[in-house]
Amino acid sequence: MLNKTSHASRSGTARKRRSRGRPRTVVSEDVREKLLSAARELFLRYGYRAVSSRQIASAAGANVAMIRYYFGGKPGLYREICNSLLQPIRAGIDAMSHGLVTVELGALVGALMRLWAANPWLPGLLIREVLVADGPLRAMFIKEFPERLAPLVANIVRKEVERGHIRAGLDPKLVVLSMVSLGLFPFLALPVTSKVFGVSADAEVLERLIRHTNDVFAHGIVAPAGPEKSA
Repeated sequence: MLNKTSHASRSGTARKRRSRGRPRTVVSEDVREKLLSAARELFLRYGYRAVSSRQIASAAGANVAMIRYYFGGKPGLYREICNSLLQPIRAGIDAMSHGLVTVELGALVGALMRLWAANPWLPGLLIREVLVADGPLRAMFIKEFPERLAPLVANIVRKEVERGHIRAGLDPKLVVLSMVSLGLFPFLALPVTSKVFGVSADAEVLERLIRHTNDVFAHGIVAPAGPEKSA
């Protein structure tokens, strides 16, 4: 009898210990979001390489093991941050690709610009961790985003050319590059563009910039050919 009791006690203890490995759902989501929030702030302030998993966990008030549990490590945490931000744009691309919505490339450009404006830490992170010569996140960034999304948008452009909606003779891949360039550069160079051109995240300024960018993207800057003005 003593053996059975002892065995039952040990089994109960083992079950309790095993249950600790998986956080409760509510607590789990709370910890996960706190880790994401802390990582965004620390990556912006100090850069990806300068911030350790332990620092992120400490700022979030969580155990460092939770970063590996939820994200597989610090690189996975960064990937999740970017994926969550780009998900609406990715969904729009998928919907256009499958003919579920009308193709509006200007909407993608606008969504991209609103993304940069709403997350001012993101362009800085892109410069420090992707664009520099030894950027630690360059390979992952290229694999996860440009290599996955650019071909989808280029295929949309190709189909629009075939339908006569976009001028023939344009390289679809370079059209995508132009879209990204127009939508990203004002925020990538914000310390300069804000002072020289007045770029900001202010809603009125941002929407005016989006309208202008899409107008230039769709129509260029050369006036349509017409009767020459008299002198």
